[in-house]
Amino acid sequence: MTNINSKELINNLNFCIIDLETTGGNHQSDKIIEIGLVKIHQLEITEEKSYLINPEKDIPEFIQRLTKISPKDVADKPKISEVIEDIIAFIGDDILVAHNTSFDIPFLNGVLKNLGKPTLKNKVICTNVMTKHLIPEMLSSNLSHMCKLFDIGHKKAHRALDDAKATAKLLLIYLNIFIDKNINKVNQLYYPRNKFELDRAHFYKNESSNTNITEQVRNFGHTPLLITIKGERGLILANFPLSEPSNEVEFLSEILEITDWEIVTLKILRPVLEGLFEFSNHYNKYPEAIRTKLLTYLAKRYKSDQPIDIKQVDFVFTPHLITGQISAYSFLNLNTNTKHVFKIPAQKKKLLQFLTGQNNRFEKHNKGRRTLLLSKEVTPLVENFLATQQSQGKYLFLSRKELKNSSNSFLEKIESFNTEFNYTDFPKHHL
Repeated sequence: MTNINSKELINNLNFCIIDLETTGGNHQSDKIIEIGLVKIHQLEITEEKSYLINPEKDIPEFIQRLTKISPKDVADKPKISEVIEDIIAFIGDDILVAHNTSFDIPFLNGVLKNLGKPTLKNKVICTNVMTKHLIPEMLSSNLSHMCKLFDIGHKKAHRALDDAKATAKLLLIYLNIFIDKNINKVNQLYYPRNKFELDRAHFYKNESSNTNITEQVRNFGHTPLLITIKGERGLILANFPLSEPSNEVEFLSEILEITDWEIVTLKILRPVLEGLFEFSNHYNKYPEAIRTKLLTYLAKRYKSDQPIDIKQVDFVFTPHLITGQISAYSFLNLNTNTKHVFKIPAQKKKLLQFLTGQNNRFEKHNKGRRTLLLSKEVTPLVENFLATQQSQGKYLFLSRKELKNSSNSFLEKIESFNTEFNYTDFPKHHL
């Protein structure tokens, strides 16, 4: 449900989205060749402007290839000094927005300084930084990738107006999310930490009931969730996965009834193995009655006739929540507090370095002895769970031998697996 006060808060703000194309990244020696500007008022794009600028210097070949802007395109265009007053007037007192404010704003201020004009004092929001707060596990947050994830039309990347319009559409998506998540302070737009993440929702006892929580879980359908229940002073009372939330509401309701909870957090869970690791990490801290109830329930849910002996498992891979990313686990040196996520194929080399490093540590430092930081009570649960996932083809198991025989073949198997199974509708579909 839309929060009226939150919407009013956002509606009272004016934004100007800016994007620059330049001859290079040096504020002193490089020049602007194109500027795109888009205004947002009351959650709508209201105006836009663009300028091709004569930089009065050569445009490097790689910039021409990147932007498709040639010297001929700007030869008869105005110099920046001839349009700067129009640009500053258009921006006005609006909140300045860019997908990389650390580049665009200092560059424009450098131009103003060189022209002997006051630099901009506007408030600034970076949608790239905002993305990293809202989607913390996003490995690549460049504008083109975000447009793909949110189905934003973006035909001419590295053209100023098209990039500014794409950034504006991304900002509008985020602003509506802030409204849905009940933003109540303007500062939360600049520092959206620990409250607005798209993969989770927080329920506070003074604002929510058990029914509110279970209905949210039921409505979220079959997307796995991690449930974290905290009591006074942030003490974790329970932390466990629901693989089929809409079918497990009754169990969640039972747990909520027997806990004196203060905060309940729902987090979209992929892979589910992470939920079992979280369960193991806090296992000994749960109240005994809750610990027994959780272990009994999960053991029954993930029972297998042929559990996997994890002492025989080397490497396990499974798709991550974000399309194109993969979670990698070394059972040679398993630290359940550490998540290893890679973007495939872009980070294949980094993934190979991680796997090779894990194998070298196992052979040289651990002398062939495995490090498995799993609670002994939870280990059989993980072994049964992995067996069910392997039988369904949802997890890829590879060995040290395969890695040493042919790293290329090893990586090809991972990439093929990731291509086949790695699609989710997150972050479009979020909590």
